[in-house]
Amino acid sequence: MITYREMIALDVPVLVGIEKDIYPESPWSAAQFREELFGVPKTRKYIVALDDNEIIGYAGIALAGDVADIHTLTVLPAFRRRGIASHMLKELEEWAAHKGITNFMLEMREGNAEAQPLYEKYGYQVISRRDNYYAPGIHALIMRKEISHE
Repeated sequence: MITYREMIALDVPVLVGIEKDIYPESPWSAAQFREELFGVPKTRKYIVALDDNEIIGYAGIALAGDVADIHTLTVLPAFRRRGIASHMLKELEEWAAHKGITNFMLEMREGNAEAQPLYEKYGYQVISRRDNYYAPGIHALIMRKEISHE
């Protein structure tokens, strides 16, 4: 059974290992994860997905003024297409919306055929491209979503 909880500093070594496997050209470092966790809970929210107490996914969001930036959303390949990324994305969006955020942004690796349909399903649209964002020859698509508070 998949469970979710807040990310903690003790998770960082496992997260760094996952980053190196999934994003070998541009993995986050332990220092980057720790810096993000420093902003929790005021301007950051980071969560992990667990299967039998083993981290199988993680996601994080940062607030900057009236915009929330999805910083990361990763699920191990063996656990994809089970709704885990959707669950984490919705949790992050709900947290930010509760804080009054109506604009969401994210950078996604161009050509990521698994992530782009997920983001589009939840209302994100490509608004621009950043060349060589992740590494030489690895570009990012910038996606945006606007919600209204009712």
